[in-house]
Amino acid sequence: MASPAPSTRLFGWALLAAGLGALACLWVAWCEYPVYGWNEVRLAPAFAVRHGINPYPPLGGGPLSTWIYGPIGILINLPATWASSVTGALQAAWGVNAVIGIAPLAVIFFGSRELRARGVAAAGLALALGVLFVHRWHFVMQVADRCAIAFGLVSCWWLARPGKPGGASLAAAAALATAAIWAKQIETFLALAQLWFLFVTAGRRLAGQYSAWLLLFNGLALGLFAWAFGFANLWLNLVAIPARLPWADFSERLAMQPLPMLAQLVAPAIALVWWGRKKGWPATDTESGRFFRIAAMAFATMLPVGLVGYFKVGGGTNLLHSWDYLLPALLLLWLAPVQATRSMLLRVLGITAVALLLRWEDITAVRSKPYTQDFAGARQLTALYPQSIWFPQDPLITFFTDGKLWHNEDGLYTRYLAGYGVRESDFRRHLPPNLRAVAYPSMVQFPFALQLLPEFNQRIAHGYWTIYIASPPSSAR
Repeated sequence: MASPAPSTRLFGWALLAAGLGALACLWVAWCEYPVYGWNEVRLAPAFAVRHGINPYPPLGGGPLSTWIYGPIGILINLPATWASSVTGALQAAWGVNAVIGIAPLAVIFFGSRELRARGVAAAGLALALGVLFVHRWHFVMQVADRCAIAFGLVSCWWLARPGKPGGASLAAAAALATAAIWAKQIETFLALAQLWFLFVTAGRRLAGQYSAWLLLFNGLALGLFAWAFGFANLWLNLVAIPARLPWADFSERLAMQPLPMLAQLVAPAIALVWWGRKKGWPATDTESGRFFRIAAMAFATMLPVGLVGYFKVGGGTNLLHSWDYLLPALLLLWLAPVQATRSMLLRVLGITAVALLLRWEDITAVRSKPYTQDFAGARQLTALYPQSIWFPQDPLITFFTDGKLWHNEDGLYTRYLAGYGVRESDFRRHLPPNLRAVAYPSMVQFPFALQLLPEFNQRIAHGYWTIYIASPPSSAR
């Protein structure tokens, strides 16, 4: 029996290394995910919908949350609401989040005729590299961006894979793009990139047809969600509040993520311009060339709005969109060539080595089990203060004990930054009625919500948690 070709063996060894690295990174993310109260905050709106609470409260309403994005990300997380504990809900939500991150890449790489021609190992390698090259936040933090990018990526692939998409492909791509837009508002700019791509590669007629499908599906989505949540509520939470959020300090923002900004935004932007001027982008007579073209256009249209979102208060994940559209297209373009030239084989080795080095800290930090031990301390506190303790940054802890959702601090802070005050009566209406204690993770140095509860000024350490209780009234003389 003939031995495998060198290129086949190379893809196999590269897949083994990248696959093990990707699995290690996913395991670390699974273990780390429950640590962040942010993930509870992002999951709480799904519990609200499941239990008949409007996740888009009006002024004076509640409970307040930080969800100022479209409803698709809420609906995606509904499976986690059937869990029987906060740890179970978080682990289920991580599973949903992981599928959202991995499935679009699998659809693209295993659906590519060019990549399949190199064998299953090539598609598997592309998938593993895709997991390694995306920002680790995608699998550690619950963000609306991941859901939006997932639908947007598949929408772009649906448009780019055929030479000229037919009516069914246009409709499917428009439906997916609509889901992306209603997951996060900035994906509206993705539609501009898609129309630009169709106009250039397929002509005005198909671009016009696609515009009609987008208008139809977005009109239907607006009608459905306005009926479910109220048009005024959607406008307040999806448009008015984000528009009123102030600008952050530019120097602080630049210092927050300098390496990702350089590696995933500045360097690709310069490379795309240089490549286009010197050699011209790949031709559109192949699916990898077409997908690269639409991804580069998405990168260009998403970059300005992502930067605007990033330099406002919040919006730290808006930077991810441009790179996450370009990354799969680059991997497909690099790995799809049919001829196994020496340069291509060296490129495979180089890309795999770089991906593993970039994630080496995660790969070498494999833990034995998820971080859930701090919830044992939370259970002790809820037993000590039954129906009377508030966790401002961990809303699901008391949901599973009180059976209700209370305000979360980030929702209060978001409205404060947007200039919408919260009256004391509205604030206290969505707190435990017999409030006796407020619990924060011990690393929180400036508990914002305590400004609204000045009497809770006695601080008690309780392991991972810090408890604030009201001072006893001074005795009369």
